[in-house]
Amino acid sequence: MKILIGLIIASVLTYTIVNFNKAEKDSGLKTNTDYNKVYKNTNSKLISEKLSSMTLREKIAQMVIADAVPENLSENSAEFRKLRKLAEETKVGGFIFFKGSSSDYVKLANKLQGFSETPLLISADFERGTKMRVTDGALFPTNMAIGAADNFELTYKMGLEVARETRLLGIHQNYSPVCDVNNNPNNPIINVRSFGEDPQIVSRMSEAMIKGLQEGKVIATAKHFPGHGDTDIDSHNDLPQLNFTMDRMNTIELVPFKNAISKNVMSVMIAHLAFPELEKSPNIPASLSPQIVQELLINKMEFKGLVVTDALNMKGITKYFSTSEVAVMCVNAGIDLILMPLDAAATVNAIENAVNSGSISEERINRSAEKILKAKEWLGLFENRLVNESGIETSVNTPEANSLAQQIADASITLVKDDNNVLPFKNISQGNTAFVLISEGGEQDNTGELKMLAPDHFKGCSFYTATSSVIDNELKGSLSSLSAYENIIVAIYAKVRYGTGKISISSQNIDLVNRLNETGKNMTVISLGNPYLLKEFPSVPSYICAYGDSDFAIKAVLKAISGSIKFKGKLPVTITDNYKFGSSILK
Repeated sequence: MKILIGLIIASVLTYTIVNFNKAEKDSGLKTNTDYNKVYKNTNSKLISEKLSSMTLREKIAQMVIADAVPENLSENSAEFRKLRKLAEETKVGGFIFFKGSSSDYVKLANKLQGFSETPLLISADFERGTKMRVTDGALFPTNMAIGAADNFELTYKMGLEVARETRLLGIHQNYSPVCDVNNNPNNPIINVRSFGEDPQIVSRMSEAMIKGLQEGKVIATAKHFPGHGDTDIDSHNDLPQLNFTMDRMNTIELVPFKNAISKNVMSVMIAHLAFPELEKSPNIPASLSPQIVQELLINKMEFKGLVVTDALNMKGITKYFSTSEVAVMCVNAGIDLILMPLDAAATVNAIENAVNSGSISEERINRSAEKILKAKEWLGLFENRLVNESGIETSVNTPEANSLAQQIADASITLVKDDNNVLPFKNISQGNTAFVLISEGGEQDNTGELKMLAPDHFKGCSFYTATSSVIDNELKGSLSSLSAYENIIVAIYAKVRYGTGKISISSQNIDLVNRLNETGKNMTVISLGNPYLLKEFPSVPSYICAYGDSDFAIKAVLKAISGSIKFKGKLPVTITDNYKFGSSILK
């Protein structure tokens, strides 16, 4: 049955892509569908009637997006009762879903839709595919791997496939693509979530993702406006600051957002970061700033779609303002969707009080409510808000999705340096290769996949492990245990992790890499995450970037170093003066 479903999906996907390519060729344009027209049409009878039937409080509540965790959620739990109350009594406009299985997702989506008088707009963070939140969903390579592959068609196909799964799960808005230009190697939160450091490659890849998502009837969201790429503070922890001029912003940070708007992205997410060039008041983030949201994004850049905040439970917000203050500031700034306020009911109360006191006009509330309702109409939610719960587990994470993910990964592997010309390895005979796995994240790192697959390419290979605090006994001391091996492959799992502010590896493991390099063996370092690590050990002879540790990245890099596929990726970022954006060794 799963094979049959997969064949049907593949044929539909092929039909869509063929027809899209034909339309693109015929029109001479990269984008030929004006998605933003959904917001320009003010004559919709359904929407006008719905709007006029709603109370002020109901219209305000449409602007609130509450959070929900579908995983194993019992209807008898206090959390479920809370969610029901939000949908039924507070009448929030939607929810953002976090961890859960595909079955958890569709069941909760349908239940909440049944509680709500108005169809709910349900969103999720699926930057790399549904598996970012859905335990049995499909996972694709990181955005930086996509930038290294730089293939518009593959990225478009990925967007289309992510959209297919997204709608099957009962989700309507994807907080993707990341349009941040990551030109700061010390960025503790964006890193491989960005397509790269060049505004043009970020524009191309985000445009392809937007096309795929929105042609799959999912609202794409360009984030994190006006640009989170050149920051060295995680906004989950504090308020980053952009100390740049508008000239600089117009030539770097704003370029992908301008392109996304010109290609009709339906939503933009505003970051919690300060931009003193436009917002002079201290500690006012972009997400709460009328100068940045209303004046820059809406007025000057002429964005007509949905404006959503980043999550309002982040310390870049909560450190400086109360829930009620944030609510009113969001509306005054020009926000449409107030994402994850600490208290949804208090948020509605604060805005209602501001309207009743005359500090916010009801017309201002009507503008946002109308846009939200029009988006729901575009999604078809007034005709059918429910999803099919039967067979969802076999409809996601299909062989076709995995094949596409592998194609992207295969095209992304980047050979940065190979001073001794040892790659791909020419001698991989029985037992002459040792893998040293440097794992900073413990069980979070996908070390098991490499251990399972490497022997298929390197017969009889051995494995040693080093974490941030522990090194295998055999690797201590003189490292003489490695003298029997001709090839030493160091695989480093170093990923930017939410809220940690950490971007590198421990000093102990940096020292270990340098000591391994002194053994004189054929040594190769593979970065399965942060590509900038080469700066910590610049004398290693061979260095490869895989930009992540997904199963697909690990399979691709093993194929490349053993000669099964070519090294095709190009650096989407600059590592050092010797290894700049766009450079690579293709062989």
